[in-house]
Amino acid sequence: MTSPSHGAPQDPVSAWLARTFPRQHVLRAEIAAELRRCSVLLLDPPNKSLFGDIVEFAIGLTLGDQPSYLQLFDCLDLGHAQRLLTMAGYQPTEMATLLGTWRRIHSAPHPARIFNTASRLAHLHCLRNDLGAWRPDVDDVTRLLLQRNPDLLDNRPDQTFRTRCWFRTFWYSYTSGFQTALRSYGPSTAQLSLLHGHRRADFLLGTTLLEVKSGRLDRDRYLDNLIRQLLTYALLAHHDGHPVTHVAAYAARYQRLLRYPIQELTNRLAGAPLDLTAAASHIACLIRDQRPRRDAT
Repeated sequence: MTSPSHGAPQDPVSAWLARTFPRQHVLRAEIAAELRRCSVLLLDPPNKSLFGDIVEFAIGLTLGDQPSYLQLFDCLDLGHAQRLLTMAGYQPTEMATLLGTWRRIHSAPHPARIFNTASRLAHLHCLRNDLGAWRPDVDDVTRLLLQRNPDLLDNRPDQTFRTRCWFRTFWYSYTSGFQTALRSYGPSTAQLSLLHGHRRADFLLGTTLLEVKSGRLDRDRYLDNLIRQLLTYALLAHHDGHPVTHVAAYAARYQRLLRYPIQELTNRLAGAPLDLTAAASHIACLIRDQRPRRDAT
């Protein structure tokens, strides 16, 4: 089977989504029209994937009252982890050795400080992926490598330096109102594991699943991927028993926050009322039957 938008072969999950939600093209056209009306940020970082990770980590570090990404922080030596948390606006409230007990004291840290922490986490995330994030010993191996060679956290300092100005542009937009809007959705959980790690959503904010997109969304295939991602996460969240009522996408480049009620969205794209429980069970089975996804995203 091929995709109706650009003719590429589909995997079983995408094929099922296309059959179950035949009106995805309507939403794609609506989002495209809305984004064309937006004031677009001119973001051109040297490494777009790295920039996207930095943006996601920066957002996560400002939404949680407790530190997010503890698995990554735990790969660092304690002193380094504490310095990064301090730069991101946190301080210890109990035992300083327990990073999970730290709490936010600054809701809007200086962009240079949050960039330093987020960029280190982004490099650490890439290092874990290069080593094999699916490996059960990946954290131990990462910790050992960093003890022997701390420079692995920033193996392209020139690239990181040239990313700062683009991050500053994003940050002024994000803190102009989007941060407040996202915090209003409720408590933040970053990198929400779905279906025992087969997929991971960027954030669960209260009852809203949020995906952050820092890149371009000016082609049909980009929007098709986004819509499939939102539908998949919505169904898997329902399957896992999360009390999720909405899905959302923060299109940072376009300075636009899109948010949809799950039941209303699935009914609309299906063209009829949809049994969320049955649909969620079906897509969960399809994903389990696939070969394991090493990126788990």
